[in-house]
Amino acid sequence: MKGTVSKKMVIEESSDNMKDYLNSIFDATYANIELRPLGILVRIFKGLTNFTWLIPYYQLVIYKGDYSSLYAQGRFIRFRKDESFETSKPFLLKLIKLKASYESKYDFLNFK
Repeated sequence: MKGTVSKKMVIEESSDNMKDYLNSIFDATYANIELRPLGILVRIFKGLTNFTWLIPYYQLVIYKGDYSSLYAQGRFIRFRKDESFETSKPFLLKLIKLKASYESKYDFLNFK
């Protein structure tokens, strides 16, 4: 995918089962998203340690409203809307288009 990676975005909130991968309350935790042919990699930066969350497109749910969040596998991450998030908007739109094109390949499964 030619190294398509988002800018670092600040994680504002996450599910309880992701709390171990985030910094304490006072430190911001950053993450970026890398596009892959069959899914995405969410890299979470906690100090000097990095964690990678693999999400296939068929499990990925994206919510976009007053905030943007990723849901999959019983977990979620909500990103803070700030300058770094605003610069990542074209990337997130590309992610949504890739997910839609992936799902359109398997649309025959939902045919009634």
